[in-house]
Amino acid sequence: MEQWSKIIKFLHLTLLTDPAFLKREIRGAYCGDLLSDVLANSLSGNIWITIHRHRNVIAVASLLNLCGVIITGNRQPDRETLAAAEMEGVPIFTTPLNNFAAAGRLYHLLELKLTD
Repeated sequence: MEQWSKIIKFLHLTLLTDPAFLKREIRGAYCGDLLSDVLANSLSGNIWITIHRHRNVIAVASLLNLCGVIITGNRQPDRETLAAAEMEGVPIFTTPLNNFAAAGRLYHLLELKLTD
């Protein structure tokens, strides 16, 4: 949970789903908005940074066994998306940061962890 706490603070994240979903260690990240690209290139254990906020995001995150989804630019998912996330156990966050800033900050945090 310590890893998640640092990321939540540093990326100005708001968790929209059950905190109990924050059990897995983040092994990496993927930033992308083309669902087929994320499906082809993201890895299990990644956290996904995207502007998308629709239900298909949850399907992709669940299929790939991602650690969570960060929706950037203060975009808010609808109730259907949040309900799907709760059902699948996928943590969903929002942040006021854009994709570039969120990815840069997350890279910084994950790299520090790897070199500690």
